[in-house]
Amino acid sequence: MKIEISGQNLNTGQSFKNYAEEKLQKSTNKYFERAISGSIILKKSINEFTVKILVSLTKRAKVETSGSSIDAHAAFDIAVEKFEKRLRRYKRKLKDYRLNSEKKEIHFAQETVLDTDINQDDGINQNEGMPPILMELSYQIEEMTTEEAIMKFDLENLNALMYRNISHQGLNMLYKREDGAIGWVDPRGHRVRNVSINEKKGET
Repeated sequence: MKIEISGQNLNTGQSFKNYAEEKLQKSTNKYFERAISGSIILKKSINEFTVKILVSLTKRAKVETSGSSIDAHAAFDIAVEKFEKRLRRYKRKLKDYRLNSEKKEIHFAQETVLDTDINQDDGINQNEGMPPILMELSYQIEEMTTEEAIMKFDLENLNALMYRNISHQGLNMLYKREDGAIGWVDPRGHRVRNVSINEKKGET
C-alpha cells in the first residue's frame, strides 16, 4: 500500500515519517493486505498536534480517523488505535462487501447546489422565487443493504448518504444528526428513526 505523509504548514521530519509509515502499514496489513492507498496528515495548533489518517481499503470502502496530543507521535498513536478498532469491527463484513461491491447495481443522481448567500432580491429567479444555482454535480447511488450503508457511513465518516435499499429497491437516506446519532429515512418502509451504530452491526 502506498502511503503519503504530509504536514500542514510544518515539516513532519524523517523520524515521524518512518514511524508513521511503518506502523500504519503494519496495522493495515494485519487485516487487509490489499488496501489501495493511505494518507497521513500532521497538523499543529498552538497547544497540540493533530493527525488525520485516511486509508482506501477498496474503491468504495474507506476508513478515516484522527487523534490529537501534545506530541506528534502520541497523536498518531491515538489515530491509529482508532483505525485498528474500526478494522477489527468490520473485518468480516468489509471482506464480504469488497467481494460483492462490483456486482451491485449503481444508479446516478444529480445534486444541485443553491446560493443562499444573497442580498435582497439579487440573483433571485423572479418567476420561481429561488436563489441562483451555483453548480450541479452527479454522484453514484449504490444498491446495498442498510447494514452495508451504515458500515460505509461510519467508516467514511460521512454526514449524509443516499442509497437504494436492496430489500425493496426504494431510495433511503442516512444522515448525521446534531446530537451525533444517525438518522435513517426509509419512505418505502415508512421509517424515520435514529439508528445506533451497534444496532445494525455487532462488535468483534
